[in-house]
Amino acid sequence: IFFVFVFLFIAFYYSCSTSLFFYYPEKNIINYPDTARCLYEEVNFSAPDGNNLNGWFIKPKSDTVKVLATILFLHGNGGNIGYQFAPLEVLAQKGFQGLVFDYEGYGRSGGKPSQEKVLEDGLKAVEYIAGRKDVAGTKLILFGQSLGGHLACVVAGKLKDEFAGKYSIDALVIEGAFSSHKDIAAHHSRKGFYAPGFLARWFVPSRYDAVDYIGRVTVPALIIHSSEDKVCPLFMGKELFAKAKEPKEFWEIKGGHIAACRLYKEEFMKRFEDLVSKK
Repeated sequence: IFFVFVFLFIAFYYSCSTSLFFYYPEKNIINYPDTARCLYEEVNFSAPDGNNLNGWFIKPKSDTVKVLATILFLHGNGGNIGYQFAPLEVLAQKGFQGLVFDYEGYGRSGGKPSQEKVLEDGLKAVEYIAGRKDVAGTKLILFGQSLGGHLACVVAGKLKDEFAGKYSIDALVIEGAFSSHKDIAAHHSRKGFYAPGFLARWFVPSRYDAVDYIGRVTVPALIIHSSEDKVCPLFMGKELFAKAKEPKEFWEIKGGHIAACRLYKEEFMKRFEDLVSKK
């Protein structure tokens, strides 16, 4: 009876709405960038379905600072930009500028998140940032954390194939990313429900997966993952690294999920500076 209950629960939990598992948006933004450390501009642009996408374009505090590169930051699955902007605030102090925005359903962005919508939002953000005058002539780094790291691999792969010649990036950075929707669902089914992972694999749809796209990327890639990550386990980061093409680097850290900026601030900034210096 117990196993029948578990089976039915997982079938309902995953098949009714994958958003129950993958997306945890919050509408209320309670944290904002520190204007003593950086400048920021609120921006809005439209998703393909017409919903508004809201974000912040974060810049160095002084207009006299030479911009080293532009970063398009794809954040994780929880909260909104108010919880997710810290890496851009830190990097702005080294001369980087960048965009962090909310997917549909998060913060002040309209609509509801889904696998399809999140991918469309990511691609639309590339189009938006490429059209900004203050971005023209700068290198563009695509940076994603957790779910955003998974998404960044797919966006980068699609830019290489479907959007070749229209939009491009100069480097890819992912931190704490999962390898595929089914992999992460199976992992948390075993961990959280003590249920066989194959049940989650049956019921969770995969519209796209990082592990299938990262091998299409030919720009320099930096993959960051913690050996103590309990959200997206280390083996997923290593699998993505194995699939990635050269030039690539794997930076293994400690301290839990997406902790590089917080626990390794100086090296975190240096890694981005090194990416910019590569041809």
